[in-house]
Amino acid sequence: MKIYWAILPALAVSVSINYLGLRILRRLQLKQTVRECGPQSHKAKAGTPVMGGLMIIASLDLLAVLFLPYLSRLPRLTNEVIILLALFTLTGVIGFIDDFLIVKNGKNNGLKARYKLAGQLIVAALFCAYLLKNNFNLMVSPLLHILGMHQPFLYVLLSSFIMVGVSNAVNLTDGLDGLASGVSMIVFLAFAFIAWQFNNPQLMYLALLAACACLGFLVFNIHPAKMFMGDVGSLALGTLLAGFALLLHAELYLALAGIWFVWETVSVILQVVYFKLTKGRRLFKMSPFHHHLELCGWPEKKIVRAAWLLTAGAVLLAIIFRVR
Repeated sequence: MKIYWAILPALAVSVSINYLGLRILRRLQLKQTVRECGPQSHKAKAGTPVMGGLMIIASLDLLAVLFLPYLSRLPRLTNEVIILLALFTLTGVIGFIDDFLIVKNGKNNGLKARYKLAGQLIVAALFCAYLLKNNFNLMVSPLLHILGMHQPFLYVLLSSFIMVGVSNAVNLTDGLDGLASGVSMIVFLAFAFIAWQFNNPQLMYLALLAACACLGFLVFNIHPAKMFMGDVGSLALGTLLAGFALLLHAELYLALAGIWFVWETVSVILQVVYFKLTKGRRLFKMSPFHHHLELCGWPEKKIVRAAWLLTAGAVLLAIIFRVR
């Protein structure tokens, strides 16, 4: 019963923070700028408050401090939780700068890609230093061990690729109301199960609280969205998901459970490669893939629900087959 008495108040706190945050965003007039090259239906989204990801970060950081010691029966937050929350928040700062520049300039061109990547690599380097110091490279999954990923150099490359890749994958997915937040929530619930199997109570409860933070935001992000998370939310959520995967040695599990994030990213890569090879032809009507479905006539709600169902099914398969 202890978990219910904590999770329900945690969800209430998250919803309250998002409600207050939405009012602040509206008062500050931090509004979404829609890409000119995006689907025409998205023009109606212009003016919607952005940077809602700040509320996701504030919610999770506060919930961790308030509820984790009680839930895990530990007097303090573990080093794993502290480093994960710190890097989650730090990546949010990178996204915030990007969002702020977009709002300030009134155009969809914020922080330059090379600066954003540099910031993500710094975050990845800090996390890799922690992982190597605590010998996480020696505990990779059997398949990755066979491939030699337990070697420090290869492990750093793999971990950095996962952190930067997943962070940007969630960012690419964040294009429809409730899409990135809903899919992330489901994957966090999956990591809670993995952490429970690994007998890691603080990471288990942190994953549950992360799902609560996403759900609290989703209340205001579901179609028609009252606010968007922006890069401050999507980049931070991606880092957090990657962090869970690395701390729980569940890198392959994330690849399956986060199949929607993977496919959205692959669709962009395929589109670019096909465009260059065919000198101007397009494989999809638009990428990422959710835009292709929109231009094929799929309603936004249908696309989002399909992504949620696909993610839930992939999570179930990962659990059944014990993917590691």
